[in-house]
Amino acid sequence: SAWLQAGGLSLVVDTSPDFREQALRQRIPRVDAVLFTHSHADHIFGFDDLRRFNTIQNQKLPAYASPETVADLRRIFDYVEKGEELPGLYRPKVDFVEVRGRFQIGSVSVTPLPVEHGPKTTLAYRIECSGRTVGYAPDCKAIGPDAIAMLKGVDVMVLDALRHKPHPTHLSLDESVEYLRRIGAGRSFIIHMCHDLDHQEAQNRLPDKMFVSCDGLVLEW
Repeated sequence: SAWLQAGGLSLVVDTSPDFREQALRQRIPRVDAVLFTHSHADHIFGFDDLRRFNTIQNQKLPAYASPETVADLRRIFDYVEKGEELPGLYRPKVDFVEVRGRFQIGSVSVTPLPVEHGPKTTLAYRIECSGRTVGYAPDCKAIGPDAIAMLKGVDVMVLDALRHKPHPTHLSLDESVEYLRRIGAGRSFIIHMCHDLDHQEAQNRLPDKMFVSCDGLVLEW
């Protein structure tokens, strides 16, 4: 998961299985909206832990995703919208919003960008607020020219880089570096590394202004 503070809002991207631990560690005080990139288990299985924020804030949370991902979320977590309210029934309360183009959350502008994740299409996001921009693409194998054009020159870019060896659904380190060069962000960070990628060895191979991420990393953007 990623937590973004911008325009006085608290936004979360994906609810990974360890979302609860992440929220506690980072002391996330509230969630104003959730953006989903896709419906693979490692990006959604912390979904139930959104319910604590329902209780704290006493409101439903908007959850933005592609129509395909919304359909998957409704199928996998079908109890969210089914049945009557019962005492003791503690489930997330969300309003699913199908993303079909650029949208606004308060003063934060969000542009969804379809990218290839093997046979599946996932969403990367370009997020802008107060003239600052960040690109976020956690799971992808290929980024098309239109998406690259939208991401070009963002202040911060966060991109998939699974391992050294090519993979059918994720970018390798070298592939990721090539895309990051084309995007030309002010600073770039690779994520989604597996155990094959040694942190320091990978960092030593990266060009200037490109960095290996770690759990709990905090960025000013």
